[in-house]
Amino acid sequence: DMYAKCGSLEESRKVFDTLPNRDVVSWAAMIAGYARCGNFRLAVQCFEDMQRQGLKPVDVIFTSILAACS
Repeated sequence: DMYAKCGSLEESRKVFDTLPNRDVVSWAAMIAGYARCGNFRLAVQCFEDMQRQGLKPVDVIFTSILAACS
């Protein structure tokens, strides 16, 4: 989340990709980072990847997706 908040999505994604267990919190941070930086396509792609992993989205994820769309 720190890298994404600083606008370094590449570093954020590298850290995310090395996580042994990605939970809803880590997915939410990645989605929010993409949305915050205006990368709607990657925010939605990340959201879809999370769902394919069998995780259910929480409210904050929907907020991030909606923010990315606006």
